Amino acid sequence: RARYQVRIMHVVAFAAIVCGQLGILYVGIFSAAPLIVGLGLYFFCRTESLRTALAVYLFAALSHAAEAVLVIMNLFDDPGFARARDDLPFTAQLAGQVTIQMGYAFCFWFARLSRQTSLRAIEQLQKATRVAAQRDVQLAELRQDLDRAMKVGGPGRFTGHSVGTWTLGNVLGRGAMGEVYEATSGTAEGAVKMLRRELLSDPSHVERFFREVRVAGSLESPHVVRVLQASTLEDPIPFLAMERLRGVTLGDLVRQGPVTGPRLRSLVEQVGGMLDRARQAGIVHRDLKPHNLFLTEDGMWKVLDFGVALLGDSSGTLTRGAVIGTPTYMAPEQARGEPVDHRADVYALGAVIYRCLTGRVPFVARDTPALLYAVVHAMPLRPSTIAPITPYEEICLAIAMAKDKRDRFETTAVLAAAFAKAWRGVVDDDVMRRARNVLRQKPWAEPEPAAPNAA
Repeated sequence: RARYQVRIMHVVAFAAIVCGQLGILYVGIFSAAPLIVGLGLYFFCRTESLRTALAVYLFAALSHAAEAVLVIMNLFDDPGFARARDDLPFTAQLAGQVTIQMGYAFCFWFARLSRQTSLRAIEQLQKATRVAAQRDVQLAELRQDLDRAMKVGGPGRFTGHSVGTWTLGNVLGRGAMGEVYEATSGTAEGAVKMLRRELLSDPSHVERFFREVRVAGSLESPHVVRVLQASTLEDPIPFLAMERLRGVTLGDLVRQGPVTGPRLRSLVEQVGGMLDRARQAGIVHRDLKPHNLFLTEDGMWKVLDFGVALLGDSSGTLTRGAVIGTPTYMAPEQARGEPVDHRADVYALGAVIYRCLTGRVPFVARDTPALLYAVVHAMPLRPSTIAPITPYEEICLAIAMAKDKRDRFETTAVLAAAFAKAWRGVVDDDVMRRARNVLRQKPWAEPEPAAPNAA
């Protein structure tokens, strides 16, 4: 495909017509030989360029018409070995030429019709493939949500207990690290996250929990869950009391279909700005994904779960070089277990935008090792082949999801600014140049089946 050039195929097309005309002269002007040229017309006129297809058709039709006129007007003897009888009436010769011209015109029309039919069929197949892929992702997420739903809404292990100044109610949610309870303190409502009792003996899990406490408490931003109270080392079980959020996660929204328009623009602007503020504080989230982005009822986006965040003063003893995060939205260097910086969040936000625009995750694999391999070595499917995405949005996604972190946007704020321009139909020259460089090194994956014959 890299060596394929449409211009070469055009040269082959015209050369084939010339050879066909020589064959017609060898066999006979009014013989069946012109049918071979008709087959060539059907093949070459399926090209993407209507202008080229028309030129090939006219070249073949006019060439044969010129030869036939010379023979019919007795200005040139048919040199073929299967030429027409000398006493063939003028009207019969004219009718034969008209029939051949109609055949050429039919081959041209049928070629263009076949191309359109093929394109529609492939478009329908790709659409069905996209829908099936989206439904597979949605089904997997629904299973996860069902598992969570069967575990929430009722009393939990700590229901009725008091931690700090909070009295715990029913379970709002459960995760790998702990449980979140609805809670009250006087007339105030909140949500209290409790570390699971069986994890208390693992120092790394305890450190991860307190890390979330420190990060959430250090970031003064309306886009981070407000911390109301946190446990101390004297408390028997670590807890974190936060403001009670009402709304939906981005994971809930993308399960219903692509998230676009003003809602996506506000997400990129608010989350991009918040992550840049975290960068300035020396914090890398490292686990940005739809289920960690929450849309409140008043339209405010909040970033959740800083349990695996990288702190500027961290010694790295928490992860010990292990792969931390969610593979689907993980930056390549993070998937390799290498040290990461804020550009890992740039990649993750780009992957989240990809999911919102296309309705599907960037990579799908049979198991986690295969998924990590794809994250490190492959590019996702070209977004515009999955959903109606503008070239400007696709350019920004290419930079945001570049394999080399040096090729990505410098910060999430720069990414947000670039997407704001892309949605207005504007792309800076520097952004265009960077995208070309990224795609030259690692182009988008293309869907199968491939495009129809474009000769």
